[in-house]
Amino acid sequence: MSNVIYITGERSETALEDALAKAEKGDRIVYHQGQHCCGLHRRAASRAEAEKRCFLFCKRAGPGFFEYIAVKR
Repeated sequence: MSNVIYITGERSETALEDALAKAEKGDRIVYHQGQHCCGLHRRAASRAEAEKRCFLFCKRAGPGFFEYIAVKR
């Protein structure tokens, strides 16, 4: 069973990288919550996806509110 790791409150610029390093294949890392994808971890998530270390998803969490998720490959 996969784990869910929340880094939305983390202020470290390496939080996503650190979470990916500790995560198992299939673990989900929630890196932002809100109406639009923005925030400190957005670029790191995009870079990790381009390097094929994760898949990026968006999940509706309420009206006009989304969770932005990186799933470790």
